[in-house]
This record gives sequence, structure tokens and C-alpha cells, in this order.
Amino acid sequence: MENPAALSACIRRAIAAAPILALALTIMPLGVHAEAFTQRVPAPDFATKVWLNSQPLTLKQLHCEVVLIDFWEYTCINCILTFPYLRRWQQLYAPAGLVIIGVHTPEFEFGKNPKNVADAVKRFGFTFPIAVDSDSDIWNAFHAGGWPMDYLIDKDGNIAYVHSGEGDYAEIEREIQTLLKERNPKLNFASARYSITKDEEASMMGGICRRESPETYLGFLRGNNIANPGGEDRTMEVHYLAPSDVPLDNFALNGDWLAGDEYVRHTRSSSGLRDAVQLHYQAKSVYLVAGSDDATPRPLYITQDGNPIPANAHGVDVKTDASGRTYIELTGKRMYYVAENPGFETHTLTLYATTPGVSLYSFTFGNNCESKFAHQ
Repeated sequence: MENPAALSACIRRAIAAAPILALALTIMPLGVHAEAFTQRVPAPDFATKVWLNSQPLTLKQLHCEVVLIDFWEYTCINCILTFPYLRRWQQLYAPAGLVIIGVHTPEFEFGKNPKNVADAVKRFGFTFPIAVDSDSDIWNAFHAGGWPMDYLIDKDGNIAYVHSGEGDYAEIEREIQTLLKERNPKLNFASARYSITKDEEASMMGGICRRESPETYLGFLRGNNIANPGGEDRTMEVHYLAPSDVPLDNFALNGDWLAGDEYVRHTRSSSGLRDAVQLHYQAKSVYLVAGSDDATPRPLYITQDGNPIPANAHGVDVKTDASGRTYIELTGKRMYYVAENPGFETHTLTLYATTPGVSLYSFTFGNNCESKFAHQ
């Protein structure tokens, strides 16, 4: 990053950015995944109190830099799938003037804790600046609509490109190169190290991608595919009876559970495997957002179709105990890797809690077109 005092030639127009940006994003065509702005709009600032890997930054300090703002969430599988590309761009283009700023805006209440975010930053190996946006101030200023979401800001502080979701990595990288050349026309990206990789060129829409089960929230605030008659009790812990047949893309509670707005929580010790969450899904991969309420290791036993998860379908967080039972050791609240089936398959997962202080938040899924990534 260059000394801001040396950038006096780069003058940004003093315009109230937020209303213009809101209008620009509002008129984007329905369903648009990415948009290069023909008429660029000033970016709002991203000042916030808590930063990781950096002192607090403002756009004023970054005049004449090309800035990539990446909105992410540490339990979001769609975000995690983009991390290899963020690392690539940081390594390749930071020396040429690209500044990546990750903005962590939480989906769940526990994600507002800066320590949890710091643990995730360390786990994922991020070295670029991270703004901890626990109150969603930056999210609202940019009118972000989901995770992940990326904004490329040119050397004059204007938003030049917006992208939502996964994919289009080659297009994003070409936009980065274009903006860096605007900043410094002498740059040359013709060498082999800048070649767009085959993974980046691959279209997320290519091939025949099977429809995986939708994201499934377990708390009553967003949960709408619970198979128990009457749904969840919002007032107290109750004893649930799961139906004998859980429909596809649905879940059911069995035994004693306390339902909250974001989670279902197991609050007592139980003998044997009786208090359970059953999930009927179709996918290749299954991910679970969960954790121990005090981060003390607690087991969550898991079966697939009534049996221990087969070794060739273990998610990286699955272990096997001395009696052959498969389980996940829950510690901090994060995304856990539950199942990695050999192919796109349909199964019933049953997750058993036997100790108090276990909270389960949501399931997400990967289909047969999911890109390869490091499971961290």
C-alpha cells in the first residue's frame, strides 16, 4: 500500500455515495449475478471500530489503490468455496496495487463475537485486512444482499463492478487486471503466472448439476421445513415425536429439545441415543452449523440411514469411537463437515445429542458440481 500523502493527484469527488449506490443496485436486472458499472458510482466508506490483520482503514487512506471488498460469513459454505480465489488474488495482485478487505457480517448471533471471527480468520489463513461488521453498518451502506458479495472499487474510489454468489472467478480476475491497468498503464499481465486457471474458467452453470436440498434452518425464526406436526414450541423445552416418515428436504425433532429463534438446543444429559434431529436430504455433501455453548468438547453422534456413516462418506470432522459409532466433537460454534458422499445421493441423517449445552443452527448442502476446496 502506498503512502496516502503521496497520492494527492488522485482526487475523489465529494458526493454522498449511499443514495446513488442504492439506486444503482436497485436497477440491476433481476437475476443478474455480476454487473460492471458503465457509470461508476462513489463507494461508501467502511469505517468500523474492530479490525483484524490491520489498523482501522478508510477509503480516503486507499485513494489510488484498487480495492476488493468481500462480504463473507465464517459459517457460510458459499463463502468458503471462494476463499482459494481470494488467496490467489491476494498473492498475485497485492504487489500491483490491489487491496482486499474482507468484511465479516454475521448471519447468526454468535458470529457477532470478534473472538469467534478472529478464530475463523486464523483457521482460514487470511492475512488481508478484516473489518468486523457485527452491527451490519458496512453491509447496509453497500446494500449487500447476501454472502458472498464482492465490490471492486477503482483508483478514484468508485464502484466499478459488483458480483454476488460463487463463480465467475475468471471474469472477476479480468476486472481486477483492468482496474489495476487503469491505475498503472505500465502493468503487464501477459506472463504465465497471471494465466487464468481452468478452475476459474469453469462455469458454475456448466454440465448437469443436480438440485441439492435447500439450506435448512433449525430455529423457528427461519425454519419452515420441519416435519413435526405443529412445528416447534416457541415457549419452552418440550418432548417431540418425529413422524415415521420425514419427507425429502425436511427435518424432524425427536426427544427433548428447546427451540430458539436461531437454533434447537439440547439442555440435559440423556442416557442412550434418543434425543435426535432427523434430516432427509439429497446432496453430495452435508454441512452443519453447530457448536458447544461454552466451547467445551461435546459429542454429537450421527448415523446415515440408521448405520454409522460409511468411511468413504465421512466429512472431515467425523470420527469413530471404540464401539464403531460415528460422531462429531462439537467445540466452538462454526460450520462442521458432516458427510462427503461418493456421489449425489439421497439419505436420512440422524444426529443424537446426549449432553447439555449443544446447539444446532442449520444445514447446508453441496451438489455434484461443487468445486474442490480445502476443508478447514
